[in-house]
Amino acid sequence: MAYHDSVLLRESVVGLSVAPSGVYVDLTYGGGGHSSLVLRELGASGRLLCFDKDSDALLRFTDDTRAVGVLSDFRYLRNWLRYYGIAQVDGVLADLGVSSHHFDTPDRGFSYRADGPLDMRMNGQG
Repeated sequence: MAYHDSVLLRESVVGLSVAPSGVYVDLTYGGGGHSSLVLRELGASGRLLCFDKDSDALLRFTDDTRAVGVLSDFRYLRNWLRYYGIAQVDGVLADLGVSSHHFDTPDRGFSYRADGPLDMRMNGQG
């Protein structure tokens, strides 16, 4: 079973109009579906900054050196851009909502299909 099934995968990435040397941000990495398509379009000098609050998502993070995974809420985007020396970005993608993984894992507390604790924290921690 896939970690997450991205919705409007191709349409979202086509809408970014990825430039080979561009800098892009995926605010909700999840299963990496959108990011993997962005990376296919990026050239050697392109960069991709990927955020996720859920450490489970980043366990599956790509080993592509053009991408950086950040275990953080995307509300801190400005701080992380400054940290990585990025002055501007060419596009931002946000696949907002609950991940398939959260619904498919009863102990995460999102599923209505299986009994489990009512938790509903995206990061699974305090």
